[in-house]
Amino acid sequence: MQRKNRKWVATAVALYLLLGWTAYRWSISQRLPEGNIFNRIEHEGIRRLAEERAKQAQAPPPTQPIAGSCLSAAGPAFVAARFDPTHVVFIVTPDTETRFSTAHGIHLSATPTKISAPAKPLAPLAGLQELYEPDSYSLHFFPKIVQKTQPGDQWTLNVSPDSSMPVAIERPVIAPIGCSLAIGFLASIPPEQQSAVDASSREYFVVRSKPVESADPAVNSQIGELPDWKPSRAAAKQIEQQLNDRMKQEVARIDARLLANAGTPGEAAGEFPVGGARPRLKEWIRADQGLAHGEGTLDYDLRAFRLAPDGAPRLFARARWTLANATVFLMTAWFKAESPTTRPVLLSADSSWSNSLREDEATGSLGDRLDFQTVLNEFDADHDGWAELLVHSHQGTSTTIALYLYTDLGLVPMKASLRRESTSPESCLDP
Repeated sequence: MQRKNRKWVATAVALYLLLGWTAYRWSISQRLPEGNIFNRIEHEGIRRLAEERAKQAQAPPPTQPIAGSCLSAAGPAFVAARFDPTHVVFIVTPDTETRFSTAHGIHLSATPTKISAPAKPLAPLAGLQELYEPDSYSLHFFPKIVQKTQPGDQWTLNVSPDSSMPVAIERPVIAPIGCSLAIGFLASIPPEQQSAVDASSREYFVVRSKPVESADPAVNSQIGELPDWKPSRAAAKQIEQQLNDRMKQEVARIDARLLANAGTPGEAAGEFPVGGARPRLKEWIRADQGLAHGEGTLDYDLRAFRLAPDGAPRLFARARWTLANATVFLMTAWFKAESPTTRPVLLSADSSWSNSLREDEATGSLGDRLDFQTVLNEFDADHDGWAELLVHSHQGTSTTIALYLYTDLGLVPMKASLRRESTSPESCLDP
């Protein structure tokens, strides 16, 4: 810097500092009701914080069901399916032994008697149309729950959210479930309750050894499906946008895990055949990049339910994304919607089927249709306003029917489930 300019720079700096000091002295000299201007800013922040805390204190806390209260006290819940117009069947001990075992001394396969099946098969998803009655010798080797349950014992059958009834144990049964044999019971519906069961269009229920105690106070939330509920066009667009956004998040998470495991010894086992089956890891990554760039085609459906004490509809979405007419991503999601015209809020999502597509060699018809998960029935056995959902899930080579407690954070599985292999009996035989 030239010597002749130094005095002007020094003068400018001095003026700047003088103006800053003058402004500061002026600000602190202002005598407002709260003191000077800095005190006022501090008091304003304190006031806003107090208002926020007051609003939080006045607003009711978010409610979620307490899993393990009255429902757990009643013991495990088992999936019951219609066997004929007057009977239901349910399994209490799955996977007891291999269906086609050639070992000697297997007690389940001693001399069972086949039970006549109804002319019209009912509840096909459960796969319990083929039943056998064990002989008296085999009963001595059955699990305790079977030995302690006697013909004529009364169990409680939940038919709908507001309907339950006693059913009478008729006899123990053996049921082939895929490649395994399971043990359960055939129970009869009392004649005085027959009309209530006949009036229900559902084929899948829940049964317990004793009834569930009611919550105190009981909540009347009118749980059930809302078949006529339809979102507006604007709300549907918002649902699609949220589904796509969540899908991209899930794709990034899944790919990060796949790439992290790419160098492990299990990498070769995770590769898929080329052609009509599933692509290999690199091709999945390429497909997922297309999804991330919005190249996939979204197909989804919606069902609306009333499942919570607030009475606001919850929307169950089954979504599928395809590339070149091949299914590449599956996801279910739950939304909350106050009305058909308000913006739905995405509450939870499950993309576990997409993991199966990328990791399993045999996924069967998984993804061919939007039936990879279905709500079969709704209950509120403890009358707390939160629904229990009986859900059928398709995992490719197997299917599961399980009871879940609905929460806005996701479905919570409840103990026993009914799982069976969807493969043919011939595939169970050793080569």
